[in-house]
This record gives sequence, C-alpha cells and structure tokens, in this order.
Amino acid sequence: MAVVSLVAKPSGDGGEAAPEALHSKRLAALLLEVARCMDKDVAAVLPSRLDADPRLEALRSVLIEQERTLLARLQKKIDDPQQFAEAISEVLAAAFELAGLRDERLAAVIAPTMERATQASIRKDPSQLVGILYPLMGPVIRKSIAESLDGTLRGLNQAFKHSLSWRGIKWRLEAYRSGTSFADVVLRHTVVYRVEHVFLIHRKTGLLLEHVAAPQVAAQDPQLVSGMLTAIQDFVRDSFAGAGSSGGGLDSVRLGDLLVWCEEGPYAYLAVVIRGNPPESLHAVLHETLSRLHEELHGPLQAYNGDGSALGELSTRLELCLKTQEQPPEKGISPWMWALPLLALVLAGYLIIHRSIEASRVEGYVRNLQQLPGVIVTGMERHDGKWHIHGLRDPLSADPAKLLGPAKLDADAVVGQWEPYQALNPAIVLQRLTATLKPPPSIGFALDGNTIRAVGTAPQHWMDRARNYIAAMPVGSPPVDMAAIKDIQDPNFVRLRDEIQARVITFDTNEPKPANGQDEAIDKVATELSELIRVAKDLGFSVRVMIVGHADATGRETVNLALSNARAEVVRSMLRARGIAPYLLLVRSAGALEPQQSAAAGQPEAMNRRVTFTVSTSD
Repeated sequence: MAVVSLVAKPSGDGGEAAPEALHSKRLAALLLEVARCMDKDVAAVLPSRLDADPRLEALRSVLIEQERTLLARLQKKIDDPQQFAEAISEVLAAAFELAGLRDERLAAVIAPTMERATQASIRKDPSQLVGILYPLMGPVIRKSIAESLDGTLRGLNQAFKHSLSWRGIKWRLEAYRSGTSFADVVLRHTVVYRVEHVFLIHRKTGLLLEHVAAPQVAAQDPQLVSGMLTAIQDFVRDSFAGAGSSGGGLDSVRLGDLLVWCEEGPYAYLAVVIRGNPPESLHAVLHETLSRLHEELHGPLQAYNGDGSALGELSTRLELCLKTQEQPPEKGISPWMWALPLLALVLAGYLIIHRSIEASRVEGYVRNLQQLPGVIVTGMERHDGKWHIHGLRDPLSADPAKLLGPAKLDADAVVGQWEPYQALNPAIVLQRLTATLKPPPSIGFALDGNTIRAVGTAPQHWMDRARNYIAAMPVGSPPVDMAAIKDIQDPNFVRLRDEIQARVITFDTNEPKPANGQDEAIDKVATELSELIRVAKDLGFSVRVMIVGHADATGRETVNLALSNARAEVVRSMLRARGIAPYLLLVRSAGALEPQQSAAAGQPEAMNRRVTFTVSTSD
C-alpha cells in the first residue's frame, strides 16, 4: 500500500491560505484519490472527493486512460470465446510441456478424458483405429502367417517325402496303432534338430552383444559372423523393402544343412544357427527370450554405445535358446513288419480271386436264366455287396432262385428284380392252356415245332370253351390245332338241345306278349330245359339258355330293339314262372337285325316277330 504524506505550510493566524497552499491541497487530494483507487484499504480509510470536484475526475481520466484501454481490451478478449480460445492456444503447448516436466499429475488428469474420447471415436468410426494400427499390426500378422505356412509346408514336404518309403510304411502302422494322423507321426520322427549358435546383436550399431554355442560345436569368429549377419540384414532391408514397408529384415535362410533364424526386437535381435528341422515352437522360445531381455534391459539396450558393462551377464539368458532334440535309435525290424504286409497281400489276393470266381458264377447263372423259357434278363450290376439281376419273367416260367444252388451261389448274394409279363413261347403257352382250360384226361396236348396240337376226345361244352379261349389269344401266339379231337356227344343232350334251339315263340304286331296259342310252346320249352339241365348235370357240366328277341323291319330301329328286348324279358318271366332258375336264363335283343328266312312266301314279316333260344355249356 502506498502512503502519501503531505505537509502544508501555515499561512498565518486567521488569514487566507496562500495560492501555493491551495495548490498543494488540491494535489494532495488528487494523490489521495489515486492511492484510494490503487489500494482498497486506503480507499476504505480515505473518503473520496471526486464527487465534490469534477476536475479531479477529469485528471484521473487523463492519468489512467491507457490502463483503462488495456483493461477493456483484456475484458473483451476474456468475454469473447473465440478470442479467449486463440489466446490460450498460443500458450497451451508450452503449458502442457512445463506441467509434464514438473510432475505426472497432468497425465493422470487427462488420461480418463483421452480414454473416453478414444472410445467415442472408435464407436463412431472403427476404421480410424484400423488405419492407425494397420502399419503396426500388418507386419506382425504377415510374419505370423508366413511362419505358420512355412512350418506347415515343411511338415507336408516331410510327409510326402516319407509316404512311399519303408520307413513311411512303418510310420503309417504306428499312426494306425496310436490313433493319430500320419502327418503327426512324420513330424514327430523328422523334427530332429540342434541349436548350435546363438548371437545377440545390437540392432542400431550392428555390434555383437553376446554369443553362446552348443557343446562340442566348432565356433567361428563371433564378431565376424555377427558382422556378416548385420550386413546381410542391411542389404535385405535396403534392396527389398519398398515404399511403405516396415523395414523388416531377413527372417530365415537355409545354408545346406544349417538354418539361420532371426528374431528382431526394438534394440537388438537374435540370430540362431540350427542344424536339422526345428519345430515352430522354437520361434516362441526365441521371441520370449528376446522380449525378456528388452524388458529387463530396456534402458541399457537403448543407450548402448559399445560398452556392454551395463548389460550384465547375458550368456545365461541366451543358453535357454540352445535347444536340442535327438532322434531315437532305430530298432531292429520286427518279424511282424514282414508278416503284416504279407498277410495284407494274401488277404487282397484272396478277395480278388473270390470276387473273380463269384463274377464267373454269376455270369454262368445269367446264361442259364436266358435259356429258360419265359425269362428275359435286361441287366446285371453289383452294389452294396450284392449282385442285382433284373428283367422280365412269366409267372408260369421256372423260378430263377432254384438255379442258384447249381450255380454255387448264395441266395443272400444275388437279388432278382423281375417284372411280370405273358410270354409267347410255345412251352409257356402250352402251360397256360393246360392251366386255364383244364382239359379232361381224355385230351392230350403236345408241341410239334412251334405248333400246339391236341388229340383225344372231349365233350362238346369243353370244345366250345377251348375254341373261345384260343380265339381270344394275343397276336403272335403259337397256333393251336384241335382238328384231331373227337367230340363226345350224349344223344339225350343233343336231342334236347336241338329241340330247344328249334322252338320259336311268335308275337303279334307291336305286342310284347306272345300271340294266342303260344302258351303250349312255352310249356314245352320249360319241360325240355328242365330235362336238359338234369342231363348236363349228370354229364358233369352246366348249361345256359340265351333268349333272343326279334322284331320285323316295320317302324324305327330303336323302337324295334326295345320291343324285341321286351319280348325276350316276357318269355324269361314266363319260364321262371314254370320253374326254370333265373341264373340259367340270359336275354339278348336282336331287333330287326337278324331276320328269319321264311319258307312261307306270303308271311316273311310275321315270322320275324319271334323269340328264339340258344343253348351254351360251361364247367
């Protein structure tokens, strides 16, 4: 706080103040007001005289005009967000730098905000994170895939290499016994290796940090080897790393029986010299060892300038990479190794011979089937362990299954699939005739070439049925000759049949009932039918009577047909009333289609108005 002391001269007792004294008072008042404005404590103690004297207010405005302008400008910059943000942006980077150097509280404060911002950005557009991580993850993924494919190809190469050798046969048997795949057995036997040298080389300077070698391995100059490896790595990076490449070096190289694997880290890389075929798991060992070294010696490796004292003992850590897998000694060949292939060969030969014999027997069986009448073989095939034979077979032909025994074939090994059909072979037709007609013992059928001949004696009713059946046989059937058969005629049957078939019942014009005087004729027909039925029964067969109605040509044909049918029905009813069984009486309407050739010249139409009878026999 500024303290202003002013001492005024007295002007005399009771007199007016001098002008200098008056000026001093005014100046003192002005200074006191300024002090009051600058210090709140002073302002509280000293009262303001500005309100009393406008000149002091004008003087104060003149004295602090520049400060007022600066304060107004500063206030405007604070009130305007855009100007305030621009002002803070000019010092924000420096402020963050100073705060970060002073302590770690800034990182702890802004970490949650940065995490939330990152999460929001990923949710909004995940492709941004993919683009950020791609340069890092791309080489890692490519290297992992390349290493896996390389190991797989080496395993496949070994599997193909040993698949057709004697050792491969033993390994296949081992895989079968153990229940594992052949490729796994090949890998188990062929992955035999030894890590002979391990080099830890500083990546930036190319200097050798440490070298360890397996026991009883002749070591070359480690510094020379590390220099050569560094030169090769630099050559590969400079020659083959294109634009946008991560600058990765050589991963592996084959030198005859030796294999060099390189595992790179941020500040150093491992180079191991391997003899044989190492497994892919060795990459994990190298990576773990190199990662542990970088974790424990991060600072010394980063600041390494040729002095390895800060790195400590490295050989103990590197000796963990000297892995070795010895191939077990070969055992003597077991007799089973010869017996099993021989047994398999004998079994295969037996199966081949058995299949050939079975195929030959099936072919003979098919040839025999083709010679059977009524059997047609259309195809033969083998599947599901059985022979399937299909074709056409007449039901009257011989059963194909009965030929399996003579052919020395098992019924379970042969399956027949036959479609039924009617054969026209004479022998089959002869069997069908015999089975259908059932000839009496006095009839004999015999084959005469392609003709079927019948000899002997037979009743008329059987002859009629045989002729009807032969007439209905399909086209292409062998001919049947029945000329040598003699009919056996019973006199009573022939007499009664002829008398009935000679009876005629006449009718008047346009009348369905018989004419007057026809009742006696109908009575005679009924009596003769009853006698005929009895005679036929004694002879061992039955009879049927067809009642045929006729009409003359007068009038329309449809009316004549209906009228003739009515006449036949009336006669049947009259015969039924006289004791004739209904099932023995059949009706047919002939109309005017079957006119009667009358002997009486003057009455042709009257003779066509009639009913006639036809007798037929059956078993």
